[in-house]
Amino acid sequence: KSKVMEEIIFIKKNKKAGFTVIELLIAITIFAIVLTAVVSLFGSALRNQKQLMSQSEVLNNVSYVSEYIVRALRMATKDITGGCIGAKNNFINPNGISTIRFLNYNNKCQEFGLSGGVIYVKKSTTALAVNFGPEIPITAGVNRMTVEKLGFNISGNDQEDIFQPKVTFACQIKSSVNAVNSIKIQTKDGLKTTILPN
Repeated sequence: KSKVMEEIIFIKKNKKAGFTVIELLIAITIFAIVLTAVVSLFGSALRNQKQLMSQSEVLNNVSYVSEYIVRALRMATKDITGGCIGAKNNFINPNGISTIRFLNYNNKCQEFGLSGGVIYVKKSTTALAVNFGPEIPITAGVNRMTVEKLGFNISGNDQEDIFQPKVTFACQIKSSVNAVNSIKIQTKDGLKTTILPN
């Protein structure tokens, strides 16, 4: 009996603390599951941040373009001679509602419109519409947005009074990064810009 006891004591003394293969496999599996979840969560957060940054960039550019158009329309003058838009007119839609033409504060004929998903401005070198320069894109540098719709509505365009008519413009812009949502903006009440919900 003492020899058996000595062997048991010898085995207990020489047994090294460690893990079995099964314990190691379980630990590695749990670690892999946790690591996969963390990497997936991090990737999702990065995608969301990229999408939000893109939408923010589009909103900033939309704000700039709408303020540019609003300022130009607000400062338009009546065409007394009729060389740009017809005598005593303030604004006209020469090619349908997606285009507006007017005499700007420098007494030069100017036009905003939509062409190929881009809002453009054309300026004449004089007060005559025949002297228009080329279409200059004002949204083309924004590679993450496409203008789907643009419309100018002229109301109160009585040519015999001294009052400026009201112009409402609306556009729908789509971000190329976020293909689901479009941004809709509209001006109203004296050219105040509003971003409309989808």
